[in-house]
Amino acid sequence: RPATPADIPELIRLRAVALAALGVEPGPADAAWRDVAPGWFLERISDRSDVHCLVVGGAPGESLAATGMAWVTYHLPRPQYTDGRRGYLDGIVTDDAFRGQGHARRIVDGLVEWLNGIGIHYIQLHASAAGEPVYEAAGFVPSHFGSMDLFTKPTD
Repeated sequence: RPATPADIPELIRLRAVALAALGVEPGPADAAWRDVAPGWFLERISDRSDVHCLVVGGAPGESLAATGMAWVTYHLPRPQYTDGRRGYLDGIVTDDAFRGQGHARRIVDGLVEWLNGIGIHYIQLHASAAGEPVYEAAGFVPSHFGSMDLFTKPTD
């Protein structure tokens, strides 16, 4: 089902689960990212037509088993994708107790369906080693575009 504002505490909890699974210490309950997260999620699940967040679990406000998001990214036009739009999947995570039950695959399929429904057929993601089998089963293939990152630090 689509996420609602009542799911935000669980979305933040599952974000911490995802970070820990990636080897990133999510920090304490008062970590700065957790202060920003409620507003970040609220804007994206309430006010944006170019973002879609799905959850698996109980009713809004109850514990969630899994979540994932898709959003539209905007790039230069190209022959195959003339409007330059691409889809991006992110934040796909299943709580430890619910892994291996197909929740991530259902999330991925639902997000791909949403993107296809709005006319986006070029979808990207960055996969963890644990997530690769899920994405490969859904039809994702390694990109021929190398991914590179640059992290800059503001000057004091």
